[in-house]
Amino acid sequence: MHGQKRNEYKSRLLNPEAATKLATKAQQWNHLSNELLQQRRRLFSNSNAVSSSQFDDVKDKQQKPVSAEMLLSLTEKMLSVNPDPSHLWNIRREMLLYVPTEVSNEELLSADVSQSSSSSIPTTTIDIKAELELTAHCLQRNPKSYSSWYHRKWSLVYHLTHPTTTSKPTTDNEIDKNYAQDVHIKQHLDKMKSTLQSELELCAQFLLMDERNFHCWNYRRFVVAILGSCGSSSTIKEEMAITEKSDMEMFNGSWSSWLNQTKVSMGAQLSQNAITAVGSIPSNSTNQVNEHDIAKSILLLTKQELEEIITTEWDFTTSKIQDNFSNGSAFHYRSKLLPLVLETRLSSSTSDDFSSSSSSSSSSSSSSSSSSSNDTISPSERYGAMLSLARDEWESILLNAVFTEPDDQTPWWYHRFLLSWAEPLAELEDEDELVEEYVGLLFEMADSLRDLLEIEKESDMTSSSEKKKDESKGVKCKWAYIGLHLCLDKLLPWIDEEEAGELREEANACLAQLISIDESRKERYLQL
Repeated sequence: MHGQKRNEYKSRLLNPEAATKLATKAQQWNHLSNELLQQRRRLFSNSNAVSSSQFDDVKDKQQKPVSAEMLLSLTEKMLSVNPDPSHLWNIRREMLLYVPTEVSNEELLSADVSQSSSSSIPTTTIDIKAELELTAHCLQRNPKSYSSWYHRKWSLVYHLTHPTTTSKPTTDNEIDKNYAQDVHIKQHLDKMKSTLQSELELCAQFLLMDERNFHCWNYRRFVVAILGSCGSSSTIKEEMAITEKSDMEMFNGSWSSWLNQTKVSMGAQLSQNAITAVGSIPSNSTNQVNEHDIAKSILLLTKQELEEIITTEWDFTTSKIQDNFSNGSAFHYRSKLLPLVLETRLSSSTSDDFSSSSSSSSSSSSSSSSSSSNDTISPSERYGAMLSLARDEWESILLNAVFTEPDDQTPWWYHRFLLSWAEPLAELEDEDELVEEYVGLLFEMADSLRDLLEIEKESDMTSSSEKKKDESKGVKCKWAYIGLHLCLDKLLPWIDEEEAGELREEANACLAQLISIDESRKERYLQL
């Protein structure tokens, strides 16, 4: 239904020829669904019959042998037609986890898996290329398929945390074994980073087709989180703790684990048991690499790597907003990045001050050390940087957006967020210079919005020779009036009583205009 008008969709169903074709497709779909479910039952009933009971050896010789590969092929065929049913993806993940353990029943009965050699225990990898190609094809059919995006996330994390098993070292030296495993994990993470960079490029391509697809924006934040969780490319392992969280929380899409900061609001996108959602995989092999081994080998990002990721995402949102000021997803992402950009700027300024006062400094510093250096910055310095960043956002993004599209509520939402974010904290009320700077920014905003209102009023009077109704006159100014009222309301606590009285009158005049423009919200404006 995405991208289709309801009446056009219904008219197709009234066409007898189209209705016949749809009925035929529905029958074919039902046939495939029944076949898939029957084969799945046979697959598990046959394995359970042999492994759990030696008495039940009844088998239908006429039926073809069932394999997980056969069910994977069926799910691929069905999902390529309709990627939305989540139960099909669940069955596919079940088979992806079942394939590695698919050994003959006789071997399962005769061998103790926990004591078997590594050669008898299959690898726990999936064909990540095949899964990414399948989900990409499905997303071309429906770019807003929840199940397809989820499976793509699951595939990436499973591939990351379940690398191929390494060959058994010829030496019994524990140090050599650990070194070989670290090298293997590092190679795996480097390949994973390359895959994730390709995913970011794919996100950019998807957003060219639909720049406000929030599924894709959400997936991009997920890819960035996994990219950060792959750790630093540094070859020197410093003495530091990765995190106090569980290993799985490093790969669930949360930003807090790799930023090493507590005040990050972009949380997990996969549940704790998402990797092993179906079934269990033997991981008792002495040379099996699991997510715990990977987590132990990951280094925190260096300051430079952390800044590169944040700056890249910040620049990406800038380009998308400049392409379309109505891109709410880009503005939302930018609001989440704003505190991180602030920390990046503070860290850079601290580093610049340090390097100018000292000729010798380390060539690389971790993100944890940079965050600790940020803790030494005084609240007034931090707030000064906040005001500077807020002014940049107003002058470089918002001013152009509201003058270009004054009737688009998206940049006005970001304007409201920015004013709340840059408001002085209680402990800074005695910092007269900073308060004056904040008040100056509000006055500048108010002056610009007054100019916008004058321009729009002149445009309303000259755009048409027809007499306009009062309700429609200045309708484009609705959000400008709301924005001006917000600026004036924020100013009132910080100025003297005489000036506050004049601004209060102007704020009430804005509300009176809003009542005539937006009569359906009259009670709200009266309460204000």
